[in-house]
Amino acid sequence: MYDVSFIFDKCGFGELPAEIDRNRLFNVSYELGSGDIKLYVLDQSERFLYKISRAAIGRQYAGDDPEEGGDFNRLCQHLDCPFNPREIVIDAVEEGVYYVYLDDAGVAQTMLLLHAVAERYGVSPVSILTTVNEISGQHYDDLESAAADKVISLVKIPFDERHAKIYARPFLRGKGVTLDAATRAFLARLYACEDAQLDALLGRLWVAKELGTDRMLVVAQHHSLLHVE
Repeated sequence: MYDVSFIFDKCGFGELPAEIDRNRLFNVSYELGSGDIKLYVLDQSERFLYKISRAAIGRQYAGDDPEEGGDFNRLCQHLDCPFNPREIVIDAVEEGVYYVYLDDAGVAQTMLLLHAVAERYGVSPVSILTTVNEISGQHYDDLESAAADKVISLVKIPFDERHAKIYARPFLRGKGVTLDAATRAFLARLYACEDAQLDALLGRLWVAKELGTDRMLVVAQHHSLLHVE
């Protein structure tokens, strides 16, 4: 799926520990503007992803991992809200951060989470709506409509002073978003394709933006490596 020679050898990740199998590359994160790249490689155990930046290697565990997974009560306490665990799902955990998956959440629970995020991180619901519209490629008048269409797929919840982040999958649920030339060029190299072929490969692409900043990124995903298509 990916051109592993390009992303590892040409992008500065050529020297890695032997236990990291480049053929198990799952996610590739690319920040718009800065061009910062992070790689997420699935461990043989499938318990965690190696999170690889140019400065460090960490681990991102599955939210339901029996030893390193998420604590639902901790999430509720942090956001000061009693969520429904059948709808608000801790998808992944890394140091000081939970990633909360919303595809199984109804409108009421999604709105509860978004308003709790707004309160906890000092942003307005209007600014969250602006972010959702930007990353989804849609033009919703209110968050309830966006929640009903399930365009908000994931929320990054830090337990420190970092910013929360909202994720959408606009090529899976919608008509996509306009990506700048540098981002399209990077993705075309990553997928080893021509620009004209690129949009057909972006169904699982995440588009994300931090709340309260201008930082925006795209995250490619080798979905079939871990999930049934």
